[in-house]
Amino acid sequence: MDVTLNPEVEKLINDEVKCGRYSNSAEFLNQAVHNFVIAWDPGQEFSPEEVHKLIAEGLKDLDANGGMDGEEFFRQMAAQSDAVRQASR
Repeated sequence: MDVTLNPEVEKLINDEVKCGRYSNSAEFLNQAVHNFVIAWDPGQEFSPEEVHKLIAEGLKDLDANGGMDGEEFFRQMAAQSDAVRQASR
């Protein structure tokens, strides 16, 4: 399969490989496609029991480990991403 990427996407992929998250561009693309398909797959259905179990596990984890404000989480993720990108330059 031959794929043509625009230069911006190619740079993003190369940056991810340079910073060590992936060993090569093929590994990155395989993971990206896999994650995309899973994220958008409407065919994955859970029974009501499975949903309740997953919610209970999440609540148990929150009780045990605490939670984080959503805005603070995204601030930290953005800062971490910026630091990784700066280090790879």
